[in-house]
Amino acid sequence: METLSPRHARALPGMGFLIAALLALLLLPAPARAQGAGNVLLEPNEQLFCVLAALNAAGYDQGMGSASAGDTRRTVREYLAAQNTAILPKLKEFYDLHRVKDDPARDLGQYISLALMVGPPPDFKLTVNEAELPPDARDVVGFLPLLRTYYAQAKMLLIWSKVQKQYESAVARYTDAVRQSFVLAEAYMRLPVGSYLGRTYAIYIDLMGAPEQVHARIYGMNYFLVVTPSQNLKLSEIRFQYLHFLLDPLAAKYGAEIDQKNPLRSYAMQAPMLALDFKNDFGLLVTECLIRALELRMDKVAVADAQKKLDEMTAQGLIMVHYFYESLLVFEHQPISMMAYYKPMMVAIDLHAEQRRLFPVHFATRPPAAVTKAAPAQSEEDRLLDQGDNQFFQAKYLEAKTSYHTVLETVNPQSERAIYGMAVVYANLRKPDLAEEYFQKALAIAHDLRIVTWSHIYLGRLDDLNDKRDAALVQYHAALVTAAAFPMALRAAQSGMATPFGSKPQ
Repeated sequence: METLSPRHARALPGMGFLIAALLALLLLPAPARAQGAGNVLLEPNEQLFCVLAALNAAGYDQGMGSASAGDTRRTVREYLAAQNTAILPKLKEFYDLHRVKDDPARDLGQYISLALMVGPPPDFKLTVNEAELPPDARDVVGFLPLLRTYYAQAKMLLIWSKVQKQYESAVARYTDAVRQSFVLAEAYMRLPVGSYLGRTYAIYIDLMGAPEQVHARIYGMNYFLVVTPSQNLKLSEIRFQYLHFLLDPLAAKYGAEIDQKNPLRSYAMQAPMLALDFKNDFGLLVTECLIRALELRMDKVAVADAQKKLDEMTAQGLIMVHYFYESLLVFEHQPISMMAYYKPMMVAIDLHAEQRRLFPVHFATRPPAAVTKAAPAQSEEDRLLDQGDNQFFQAKYLEAKTSYHTVLETVNPQSERAIYGMAVVYANLRKPDLAEEYFQKALAIAHDLRIVTWSHIYLGRLDDLNDKRDAALVQYHAALVTAAAFPMALRAAQSGMATPFGSKPQ
């Protein structure tokens, strides 16, 4: 049994389209598609190709023996090997030093994150300040100076031009199926025209990574999905991210209505298989439940099979899926769009009815031993951290502090969860100096985007309380790079940008 986790990689919000416009959009050639704001893009990406091609030259071999690896990757590798560039030894040295040997997805993923945060060649300029880079991209930002030199020495523009037809064919393989999936999703939700302007959902098909990988990221207000060569189309993953793209902004917009249902979060806190992001951001949990219910309704899953899946998901901690599955049946039989239906659907959640529904639920537990990588046994560190999180949720701050401190003193002094836990405990105990110290420590080592995002927000709030408005704005701005993945954090960061924390309402 897999732990139920969020979709970002920790990676990382929506728009509505006129169906005819979307049909036209996905049929346009790549250069035309890339021009507009607020677009769905399905295309190759040159800077992503360059980063991953250089990575291959540096020694990245994951998946080369697979039948899905494809001829394009071999062609590029052979071309680059023949260039005999002077910078290549330094490129290889960098990759060796930064390789994540026990996790192929993270090993590739850190370079994907970096590629999504830079502009086109030959400059590969960062699109944000280096201090605002997501942690995994920041770990390998030193790759960029080497890449700029390698790009020129290896004449990468030449090989990019030679393989573009293969990339276009890979995109064409997805185009009709993705178009149909998106049109059906928007038709089901009756989304109005022009509801989500100025944001982008970019789906990049890249042929230089290990096969069968999907990397989802949310940076700023833009969503990304990188798909490597695959035997079967990754349509469910693409649609899943698109539904988040459409619905995440509504969770942020109607945060006050969702917050009124927050007492239900106590049930989610009891679910061992539910990922921490869902436990700590009720808006994210609500959106996840809604999307899972939408998938069952849009796919017209037989009622008996749907009920079985709903029970399984509830046992894993998606506590609102039954409610949304039932509410969507009502939605199907009325004329308004999801944009208009969303708020009353949230308001109509009956706390007492849902508590009665959840009271008899037996949440799935972790196995007693590490039978598979997908379902590892709970370690002593995880047990103490979960204990601390539950104590904090119950406002037992001193007990939570003891749990987090025990982790740091006896198990793992570099536990980012424990360090962040100490920070929020001290913030709630009104010890700002200690809170700031631990938030800074968390930022220095954390790779969990929720921890990074909230650490910036808390530091911004502490700066506001100390009348350091400029410093606070820097922190809130940094938080906004990754906050869109977490509705509560997005609202907090946007509020901090608009008004100093702790100021009296006008």
